[in-house]
Amino acid sequence: MGTRSPASPVSRHHRLGLALEAGGTYVVPGAAAHHLGRVLRARVGERFVAVAQDGSRWEARVTGLAPLTVKIVAPAPELAADPAVRLEVWLPLLKGGRTDDLVRQLTELGAARVVPWAAERSVVRLKGDKADRRVRRWRTIAAEATEQCGRATPPEVAQVSGLPASGPGVFLWEERGTALRDVLAAAPPERILVGPEGGLSPGEVEALVAVGWRGAWLGARILRAETAVVAAATLALHALGEAGY
Repeated sequence: MGTRSPASPVSRHHRLGLALEAGGTYVVPGAAAHHLGRVLRARVGERFVAVAQDGSRWEARVTGLAPLTVKIVAPAPELAADPAVRLEVWLPLLKGGRTDDLVRQLTELGAARVVPWAAERSVVRLKGDKADRRVRRWRTIAAEATEQCGRATPPEVAQVSGLPASGPGVFLWEERGTALRDVLAAAPPERILVGPEGGLSPGEVEALVAVGWRGAWLGARILRAETAVVAAATLALHALGEAGY
């Protein structure tokens, strides 16, 4: 197995939480130092793209390990990695780490806003401090996924919510009806909603329709909730005109 040259560039982007300028040498603080030094095992001479406090991007080189220090070489080439369209995804609370995984996947796909919501049939219930802690975790996951995939800014992760109070938007419904592709072709929505494992209740469907949401059918096969979220988000981003979809 070959070895990587110490000066080889890496494609990862890392948010350092510092004000940066060309030619400067900086000691990397806290969690960023742990991630670069301990998790990724950065080596002297290794290069990466450093993201400053203000979101600017810089080509950086590791110059020391104890403490972890980096030298800012030059501004990094501008990337068009942030989504050009705005998609808001209403994400059901799911058991285990599946909601965590979906926050990460939606960040990578290009969602602009993620709204975790508690449905009548949701098994997971989050309130008070527990909900706040989980939202903080999801925001951290979104920030980490932002660095990994090269976005400049993470999606907004909202507080846990109930049903949306206003429309328009499109919700997925297991009852056979208008196909999602036809709904998207007619008027691509900027908001989509997926229900939990047990599906939406009749009352929730009625409430969504009353405030301007449209129901859409994703096909005859029964999909897991997390599969439906990723499929619907991808199709919506394509319909909205996001590059690469």
